[in-house]
Amino acid sequence: MLKDNNQKSKDRIITLRQNENKYAIREEVHGKTTITSSDIIILTHGYNVSEEGAEEAYKEFQKNFNKYSNQLSTLNKAIYWLIWPSNKPNKRDSELSYFKTVGVAKNCGEKLAEYLKKLNFSASNKQPRIILIGHSLGCRLLLEALKKTIKTNFKLEVFLMAAAVPVSMVQPGQQLNPSISSTEKYRILYSKKDWVLEYTFPWGQKLAGEGFDQAVGFKGNPNMGVWSNTKDMENYGHSDYWKGEKSVKWILSQLGILKTSSRNLKLERPTIASKSRTLKWRTIPERELSYS
Repeated sequence: MLKDNNQKSKDRIITLRQNENKYAIREEVHGKTTITSSDIIILTHGYNVSEEGAEEAYKEFQKNFNKYSNQLSTLNKAIYWLIWPSNKPNKRDSELSYFKTVGVAKNCGEKLAEYLKKLNFSASNKQPRIILIGHSLGCRLLLEALKKTIKTNFKLEVFLMAAAVPVSMVQPGQQLNPSISSTEKYRILYSKKDWVLEYTFPWGQKLAGEGFDQAVGFKGNPNMGVWSNTKDMENYGHSDYWKGEKSVKWILSQLGILKTSSRNLKLERPTIASKSRTLKWRTIPERELSYS
């Protein structure tokens, strides 16, 4: 599981599931509030994901994170796993209860806002950075949290993957419209091949009483004036984001910590033959480069 600083994964879990009834919401987020790294990265899963399923997805993401960046301890960053009750005990009930889970995400978002206000970066000697990475309905949870969060001295970076959020709600002047500034960045990863968002999401939203609308994560809309940056993940399906290398590499590039493995180009230098003066070419081997 998590290897950095020899900490067990449970030390990095922040949960909104009750101990007695893991399908019910806690009164408040349970997890550490004193952060010893300069940055905290919080991963937030989506709808109909069990506690075990969330942990497996987070492991996949973190494996690729470590593969394409330096180790977390070197970067002075810590990844935390947010667990929230997005599923039901019965599998069939889980699959058919999206419209009910929208309200759960909104409730959990308000509780996450309170948790973010309590964060204390004890050892940081620079402006701390909170990096929130959400998937599907987890993106709705994050946006609900951020509309409730009092502005602080934190630098905020938000990545919304396959966001199950109505486009109409993030338009300028609407309730979930993000506040983009020099200290707040909101980035979208979307795919037009996401059949879940194209066909299922609009009907789920209608049943939730929020109208028949397009998902932000389907085409990355609104495409002007709302997001700091967007990325078309092209052939990604709805469940490809946590395990996909392309998604994590783009996130790392936006954070400025993507490790470049090679130049991808072969440099060539001419050498002169002793008699004929004809030019021959000598290939210089690729060199490994790493940027922190």
